[in-house]
Amino acid sequence: MPDGEIFNAASAVTTAPSPCMETGKVKDPKRIARKYQLELCNKALKDNIIVYLGTGSGKTHIAVLLIDEMSHFIKKPQSKICIFLAPTNALVEQQGRVIEDSIDFKVRVFCGSSNPLKSHQDWHKVIQEYEIFVMTPQLLLRALYHCFIKMETIALLIFDECHHAQVQTNHPYAAIMKIFYKGMTGERPRVFGMTASPVVGKGASCPGDLPKLINSLEYLLDAKVYSVDDTEELEKFVSSALVKVYHYDGLSVNGTYSYYLSYEEKLEDLKKQCISMLGGTKGDHQSLRSTKKLLARVHDNMLFCLENLGLRGTLHASRILLTGDHSEITELVEAEESYTYDLLCDRYLKQVAEILASDCIKDKPESDLSCIEVLKQPFLSSKLLCLIKILSTFRIVTARSLSFILQNLTFLKSWKCDFLVGIHAGLKNMTRETMNDVLEKFRSGKLNLLVATKVGEEGLDIQTCCLVIRFDFPETVSSFIQSRGRARMPRSEYAFLVDSGKEKEINLIDIFKNGENHMNVEISNRSSTEIFNGFEERIYRVYSTGASISSGYSVSVLHHYCSTLPHDEYFEPKPKFSYFDDKVGAVCKIILPSNAALHQVVSEPHPSMKAAKKDACLRAVEELHKVGALTDYLLPQQGDADGMAMSDDDIAEDESPRELHETLVPATLKEPWNNMGDSIHLSSYFIEFLPVPEDRVYKRFGLFIKAPLPQESEGMELDLHLAHGRYVTSKLIPAGVKIFDNEEMLLAQHFHEMCLKAILDRGELIPDCVPLGKKNDYDTSRSTFYLLLPVISNDYLNIMSVDWELVRRCLSSPMFRNLAMAKDKQDFPSEGQLQLGNGCWSINDIENSFVYCPHKQAFLFVTNVVHEANSYGLYKDSGTISHMDYYYQTYGKHLKHPEQPLLRAKQLFHLNNLLKNRRGEDAAESSKLDEHLADLPPELLELKILGFSKDIGSSLSLLPSFMHHLEGLLMAIELKQNLRATFPGAAQVTAHRVLEALTTEKCLERFSLERLETLGDSFLKFVVGRHFFLQHDCLDEGQLSKKRSNAVCNSNLVKLATKNNLQVYIRDKCFEPSQFFAFGRPCPTICNKETEYTLHHRCDDDDDNANEIACSKGHRWLYKKTIADVVEALIGAFLVDGGFKAATEFLRWIGIPVNFEASQVTSACLESKSFMSLAENMDVTSLEKLLGYQFRHKGLLLQAFLHPSYDKHGGGCYQRLEFLGDAVLDYLITSYIFSVYPKLRPGDLTDLRSASVSNKAFATVATDRFFHKYLLYESDALARAINDYVNFIKTSSPQSAISAGPKCPKALGDVVESCMGAILLDTGFDLDHVWELMLSFLDPSKAFSSLQLNPIRDLHELCQSHGLELEFSASKVDRNFLVKAEVNGKNSSTTTSASDQSKKGATKMASHQMYDKLKARGFAPKLKSLEERLKSTRKDKAILIGYNETPIDVTFSESTKIPESNQETFQINDVAYSCTPTVVPVSRPLQFLPVCKVEQLSQTVPSKNEIDSQTKGLFIVLALLHLNCVAIVSFSAHVLGVPHYKTAKQRLHEFCVANCWNRPVFEVFKEEGPSHQKSFTCKVILEITESPEKLFECIGSPHLKKKAAEESVAEGMLWQLEILGYLRKYAVLGAGFAGLSVTWHLLNHSPRETHLCLDLYDEAGIGGGASGVAGGLLHPYSPKVKLVWQGAECWKESLKLLRIAETAIQTQSDINPKEFLVRRRGILRPATNSKTLNILTQNAQDCLHSCKIDTIDSNTAQSLVPNLAVPLNSAFYMPEAVNVNSRRYLEALFLACENFVKESSDGRKEIHLRKKSICKLLDLEGDYDAVIICMGAKAKELPELSERLPLRTCRGVITHLQLPDDKSEAYSDNSPSILSDAWLAIQGTHSLYMGSTWNWNSTNSSQHVSKEEADAALHELLPKASKVYPNIENWACVDAKAGLRAMPPLTAHGSLPLLGCVDDFLRKSSNCKYWLFGGLGSRGLLYHAWLGKLMAKAVVDCNEGLLPSELTCWKSLNQ
Repeated sequence: MPDGEIFNAASAVTTAPSPCMETGKVKDPKRIARKYQLELCNKALKDNIIVYLGTGSGKTHIAVLLIDEMSHFIKKPQSKICIFLAPTNALVEQQGRVIEDSIDFKVRVFCGSSNPLKSHQDWHKVIQEYEIFVMTPQLLLRALYHCFIKMETIALLIFDECHHAQVQTNHPYAAIMKIFYKGMTGERPRVFGMTASPVVGKGASCPGDLPKLINSLEYLLDAKVYSVDDTEELEKFVSSALVKVYHYDGLSVNGTYSYYLSYEEKLEDLKKQCISMLGGTKGDHQSLRSTKKLLARVHDNMLFCLENLGLRGTLHASRILLTGDHSEITELVEAEESYTYDLLCDRYLKQVAEILASDCIKDKPESDLSCIEVLKQPFLSSKLLCLIKILSTFRIVTARSLSFILQNLTFLKSWKCDFLVGIHAGLKNMTRETMNDVLEKFRSGKLNLLVATKVGEEGLDIQTCCLVIRFDFPETVSSFIQSRGRARMPRSEYAFLVDSGKEKEINLIDIFKNGENHMNVEISNRSSTEIFNGFEERIYRVYSTGASISSGYSVSVLHHYCSTLPHDEYFEPKPKFSYFDDKVGAVCKIILPSNAALHQVVSEPHPSMKAAKKDACLRAVEELHKVGALTDYLLPQQGDADGMAMSDDDIAEDESPRELHETLVPATLKEPWNNMGDSIHLSSYFIEFLPVPEDRVYKRFGLFIKAPLPQESEGMELDLHLAHGRYVTSKLIPAGVKIFDNEEMLLAQHFHEMCLKAILDRGELIPDCVPLGKKNDYDTSRSTFYLLLPVISNDYLNIMSVDWELVRRCLSSPMFRNLAMAKDKQDFPSEGQLQLGNGCWSINDIENSFVYCPHKQAFLFVTNVVHEANSYGLYKDSGTISHMDYYYQTYGKHLKHPEQPLLRAKQLFHLNNLLKNRRGEDAAESSKLDEHLADLPPELLELKILGFSKDIGSSLSLLPSFMHHLEGLLMAIELKQNLRATFPGAAQVTAHRVLEALTTEKCLERFSLERLETLGDSFLKFVVGRHFFLQHDCLDEGQLSKKRSNAVCNSNLVKLATKNNLQVYIRDKCFEPSQFFAFGRPCPTICNKETEYTLHHRCDDDDDNANEIACSKGHRWLYKKTIADVVEALIGAFLVDGGFKAATEFLRWIGIPVNFEASQVTSACLESKSFMSLAENMDVTSLEKLLGYQFRHKGLLLQAFLHPSYDKHGGGCYQRLEFLGDAVLDYLITSYIFSVYPKLRPGDLTDLRSASVSNKAFATVATDRFFHKYLLYESDALARAINDYVNFIKTSSPQSAISAGPKCPKALGDVVESCMGAILLDTGFDLDHVWELMLSFLDPSKAFSSLQLNPIRDLHELCQSHGLELEFSASKVDRNFLVKAEVNGKNSSTTTSASDQSKKGATKMASHQMYDKLKARGFAPKLKSLEERLKSTRKDKAILIGYNETPIDVTFSESTKIPESNQETFQINDVAYSCTPTVVPVSRPLQFLPVCKVEQLSQTVPSKNEIDSQTKGLFIVLALLHLNCVAIVSFSAHVLGVPHYKTAKQRLHEFCVANCWNRPVFEVFKEEGPSHQKSFTCKVILEITESPEKLFECIGSPHLKKKAAEESVAEGMLWQLEILGYLRKYAVLGAGFAGLSVTWHLLNHSPRETHLCLDLYDEAGIGGGASGVAGGLLHPYSPKVKLVWQGAECWKESLKLLRIAETAIQTQSDINPKEFLVRRRGILRPATNSKTLNILTQNAQDCLHSCKIDTIDSNTAQSLVPNLAVPLNSAFYMPEAVNVNSRRYLEALFLACENFVKESSDGRKEIHLRKKSICKLLDLEGDYDAVIICMGAKAKELPELSERLPLRTCRGVITHLQLPDDKSEAYSDNSPSILSDAWLAIQGTHSLYMGSTWNWNSTNSSQHVSKEEADAALHELLPKASKVYPNIENWACVDAKAGLRAMPPLTAHGSLPLLGCVDDFLRKSSNCKYWLFGGLGSRGLLYHAWLGKLMAKAVVDCNEGLLPSELTCWKSLNQ
């Protein structure tokens, strides 16, 4: 029993807390263990056992002891876990608490819907964290099916209540063991079972079946049953309840039978009346049948209550069902079938309640249950009265109804009662929390009477329970034992209520007791070894992941898949099952919902309907997986293979919304000029300043830089905004190259630094001596190298030169000299001089100089001397005080020379950000503004810089802002140039547009990315949606939306942007002049890896960018959403300037899939023909007139109006077209708004777009255009909803339609979107055409006039602006939400309310009403409404932005010529002939006939001089029903130019059998000639069973023999099947990594219906080349642990192939356990020198989550590998990296290919290993559709490719070392392999491989290694290896092997393999395609899986564009 109790040894009743728990010590379960518990635990440690003990005996504690003893397998860091299973949720939670309280393990509890884990990543994290998982078996079974958990990861598997595991049952326990445990080939988990009754069901009552049942339990659990021999010890702790029988008089005895019969008749009459009402209702047979069945179940339950509870109990039961949420009723019907609640049941129950209530009231008020004397029959049944009597004398139907009666009996008030049912019992209020709360109250004594269903039988630990009453009899012996065990107290009672008139009930108790005794005897003395035989279920497996589905579980999977399909309140997608009898057995047919990927599935005949249903469901699951609707883990497609879809704002809660990133410094500004010799050439640029108005004079300045600026930056023009609406237009004008000598260069640098000090660090100029040149740092990575110098220009001659005179004058200032000039401060200045605070200076020096005023601590520019004024004069015309007196009184300054003239000066400005747009702030004051000048006594000033005038200062105030903008522009140009080098479309976008896309609103400049982002977002949604729509034709609209969401969501955009380093270009911060750093003013805060965290991470949570610390690396915190917005804005930039083509090129570059093929568009149009059968249900012509468009493909129009509820056709609905139409409308309307309102604020643009593309806006269009009249649906509720809404819209004003009225049916808006999607597809994606239609029938300009944006937000803004308090409250009224809005002001209060089916809708309506009320009361909004702003803003012409694609031609005429490229050439008798297929019309409609007769034949027959007269040609007739025509293909050919060992007729027969088609029918078509020379022309007819509309007929050439004529026509049919893709032959040359990978993927990715023959050529066999001797160290990093190109994808795919190989090899019986396939011990990379250490440390930070790199010290490293040398105390550990036995892996992968062919292809796939060499590619010509060359270095030897491949060869020797037996330093079996200059691939404790040498340009491909070559390799490798593993010197070399690698050239991404089609190299024109897959070099093991997958897809689709351009660009370079 899973009691969960932990008994104190001194007491068997109470639970005392363990001393260790009180003191916090380590928990030790042994301290309180009993002797028998320890004995059974010891047995469990040795073998799998089942513990059979009674309830209360402490079985759970034995399990706890076992877990504790096996901790070395379970405790972290071990990777294995313990699973504890319990059959109910209550038990799971109970046992979880017990385990947590008993031992120190990390426990995770899963039960029911509490499981939040939905992805493999989530499960992986939890498995890494927790050690014990307590769960229900259903959850484990699901996790095993979908590979969330693998059986290999389980160390201990515990089954509580294990008696459920029986061979002949479908219980999850049985499925876990049968499907997963029994099928294991490796080490199995330890199994421990617990039960109080080893037999479930009625087997215990039958002594003959009892042994078989126990044996079956043991067999299934692979365990033996054990119990306790010493029963005396057990009895000390366990007490058994006394069984007592209480008799009552049943209906047949007590005289109430007549009452019962009368009420039974009344209820039966009510039931008949209700059923008769069904006759007048409409509905299908299935729904009527369901209603009758549901009513019958409700009726039966009323009769049961009437018999067992009486009238009052039945009355209360009917009320429970009436007042519930109908889940109680639907629970009465089998869960396997789907029923909906019907109002008919309500009617029946109301009438029942009325009858019973009236009869109860006649006698006594129905609520009066005050005393037992008034209780009598029939109001309470005799059985219930017996129960009441027991309770009234005991001193210490439905459960809910019984509980109600007992609670209301006042004389039983000492009993505190409640009820307990299962959480799935249909009671709305019985949640898991409620259930746990009831149990806890019962345990604690708050309740002492519990009325429970069967949920109370098993395992619940309620130790104080002393009475158990069985109101109903137990069904089995197990139920008898379990329920008795709930009474735990000593002297407890187990009571039965027995009808004295039923002897069977009395005997049943004795049967239960005897059954228990028989079990005990059988356990002690086994009497038989016979077991039951169980049914073996079919399993569908996915080899790539290991996921599997049984036929039983497939039913749930199919239902789950359907539940994930898009649905609404009018359509609930469910599979429909129907059955019919076949001659062999029952057949199940499944009709799936119309929006599913499949329409119907039919099972094979089976003995039962249940088996047929399982078979059909499994077939459906298999097909859904193969078409892509289910992932490889057999889960519904959720947008990616393993996770939930993400929303647009999808940053996870546990993620920081911001990331720290560096800022790019433009490369143009980083080129230094140091070490340039005697002269330096600098590019110069004149900076022109044009003030508006012209009220200032600006000194001319120039920019000098080493590298010339990009052309796009030349001529840069920028407005710099000053105060009061003034601005300065600045221009950058190229001025040629200027030459500086060293002296001039030094002067220029010092002047530049001086200027920066003056405007930014003016405090440094206060001292008397200021050194220059100390801050010129040439080494900082962020240093910029440019100079800003004063210039002199000649506007006429266009000449500019540096004003060296001014530069020298300024730098001649005394403060910049080494010794300051001595000035006599005591002497009165002579003529022409003035006394300043720091000496006497000439007036010429003082004027136009830079001075310092100490008493004000301010710097000033002196403009001139005011000779007419001195310090005796009045201060500022005050009229009362002089300058002298003012300065004395204010500052205490006594002027010694008051007679000196005053100096007029202007104070040095505070530097501002002039990029901020200030034009709108003070527009009225934009006139000239006088400068603020002050007159000051000279002696209060100190002269600082000579000649440094205010004009210079004015210019310097502009330059930082100017240079900041220039830096941003240069960054944009640099990004554009980088992109241009990758794709040509980047050249079309302007740098200013890129800069706009990189600039966020935080910069406060005149432009930002918001508008472009809105446009880019809509375009991204459209093109990605279009890609997925065409790419995945089997995915429903929901799955497409999730896929698109995952592709365009913020998290993915951020990942792609950072991967491509876009974040370094982003401008996200307002320019702060104090952080303007340039040459001569470097950033003082040095940032490196050690200081980065302390500098920046304290600002992580600070939203204010102003508080960020400026560092030397330019780090800043960027919001992830900002990065995503920039990506969308860049898309918008490319779209505006370069159109669709440039934008899609950018998307492909960044990594977002947008490509599609013309054939996909054509196929989508052709597939719409299947909807033509609906044409009779719709007036297509009138609908086309409404749309203003005539469809080429009418089926698209029909599909666009097909609601998913309509199921009277072959599947399909409008939802996929709706998905496409939604995307295109979003873009078109965004384009409209973007172009019409160019000045509209970005926020308004977004609001306008959101409101315009809403479903409600489209619904208005649908009603205006009467689209609802054409909509096809099968839902009465939808019909009512549409009718109500349309009538309301027609009769109400637009404003009332917003705030009130019925809910808008979503289908109305959907149909507008689906129409646009259909038109888009029908035009071949001609957006110009769709644009015109959108303008005509959507008319956005009109729609804007009646827009309702967000009334909730509008109301909030209105209340906030007027200081009003707003509050919403919501309540549920019936099925609607009632929302009340209340606004409180100072003296008033206003309320409104609204009701709607959704809370959001009700809130919107209430907000709109409140908004109108407040406006009517005078509360006007302070901001203009959007409608008002639209009226006042400028409007331009509407244009479709960016569309420059060529539409796809999707027209099909009655006689369509197949493109010229399809012309084929064939050869007969060395003569070549060609044929051109044509399509001709058929003069009659096609029917499903056995043979398609051809009335008109067109043939092309070669002339007589070209062909033998007996070869007339072959003619193939293809009957295509959906084209309504016959394709007549004429040719003259002998199909395959190589001999076959089988005849064409034999091969055609085999082909048909393999495809499960009918046998081909051969007939004589024509006989000609005389009898002695008669010729025969044969034809063959072929029917494709899965496509009955396709019928093939081929007519051959005439022959003198029938056999030859049949052979001729069979050849023709085979040829046509090959042309149509039903037959494919591929050759793969090479059986190494590349060859085996592409072979596997070709088998998997070829269409299921295609017959594929695959020949694998390798003269040396599997792994005979370099791949077979590879070291096998697999990880995604370079030797310097840098992630290689596409490393994440390669790593993931390689692990998949490894799992596939492992799964395959487990099927072999002759596995050598000592020879591993994959060794999972990780790889260790020690650092050997400081340079390497720095590189490794930096690279390791960018590791993958799935293959992390841990930086560890020497102690940790040596604990992993003893005696490891770690010279720098640092090593890098990759725990997830693996060591692969390459040769064995390749053999296993080939075995997996063979298994796939046998098990999964139904004979349609063939694979042959051919051990022969291929010397010439053209030898294979004509044999194959494609040849894939995977020959490694040998590819260079092929004559066709000789000298054409940019490959170098390199021979590498790998040595095999073993440790002699006499050496004790064995390599630990748990230690990782080592990666260093020489790698060590560990094979075992005494065996390893060491490699590898590099012998370049070798041509020796032999694996054999001579002794000399081996010695040389050892001589080279041993010293390298001994540096990191000195013990290697003790190992001996026993063998060596070598391989010849093909090394590719070095690219910007590293050395990448060579892939692509090489037909051009062969210069041939045959249909065979030649592909190269080579140059894998030393990374073959990493690259082979992913690239093999891509290569296979490219080969199957014959599309080189599917291969990454980085891998195919070698061809263009080679050419």
